[in-house]
Amino acid sequence: MADLVVRHPVLELLARRAERADQATASADGARLALAIEGGGMRGVVSAGMTAAIELLGLTACFDLVVGTSAGALNGAGLLAGVADACCSAYHAVFTTRRFINPYRLLIGRAAVDVAFTLDHADDALDAARHQRTAASAIPLHCVAVDVDQAAAVLLSELHCVEDLRAALLASTRMPWVGGPPVPFRGRRFLDGGLAESIPYRTAVALGATHVLVLQTRPHGASVEPVASFADRIITRRLRALNPALTGLYQRRTAEYDHAVAELAAATDAPQPDGPFLYGLRLPAGSQVVGRFERCAGALEAAGRAAREHAERVLRGAAASGRSDASHQPGRAPR
Repeated sequence: MADLVVRHPVLELLARRAERADQATASADGARLALAIEGGGMRGVVSAGMTAAIELLGLTACFDLVVGTSAGALNGAGLLAGVADACCSAYHAVFTTRRFINPYRLLIGRAAVDVAFTLDHADDALDAARHQRTAASAIPLHCVAVDVDQAAAVLLSELHCVEDLRAALLASTRMPWVGGPPVPFRGRRFLDGGLAESIPYRTAVALGATHVLVLQTRPHGASVEPVASFADRIITRRLRALNPALTGLYQRRTAEYDHAVAELAAATDAPQPDGPFLYGLRLPAGSQVVGRFERCAGALEAAGRAAREHAERVLRGAAASGRSDASHQPGRAPR
């Protein structure tokens, strides 16, 4: 299949930085390039495939910061550790086991999803030292989580030791009810960041990003799948017991998500002349939609492969576009 060539300020900045990979990124061009990564439980295999493409193309060092929500935070950590491709493969291997996801545990009062298992797991591809590399990375990782008492999204940053990194990743991924109780971290309690900001591009801009590459896990045209009514009632009741204001976040999440998708689509198709510049990378319409708790290894492998291949085509095409238009000025939208 031919490369997909796209003109956009985010992709052009990425291409220029890739061409001079031996230079410092932030100080060389005055821009600040962020990678914002959507999660979504096992649907995170899509953003994992996209980070694997970034890793394969040698583009990781082009970014000034990484912001992730839920599984997106896990995938961002994997990218900074240099194991993005291995993380993508794990989604359709060890992460499909009942050790990670087992709904029957809910019947005995235990969490159905055990993210700690994925963090503690180590093998030949996902080595135990990967968390230390993420914590020591010169590119900071920021994790979006929801503060239980504030009922608002907060940013977990300054994750310079493995203990803080692990706690922040657990906090960002702690799904209500199915994931267990809130995660304590730095004297506060946290739940999954997806309750408030599933696609963390606004947080990236708030951190000073002038350009944001956004990895989205639902393809064009895919809507948010409804939660089963039984589970919806339990989650609402659990959130209300923690803080009644959390139920508002939960009830507004679909509308907020749709608004974010529309905003990203507009910024991708018609970037504003003065920025900030946002490029939403997502699979084409008609692509497979992965469920939040998908455990079919074949479906997950196919989704991860499709995401990696699509991201490679877009990013390779952007690099070709950047090389063919050296006169284009940094930070300017194409005319």
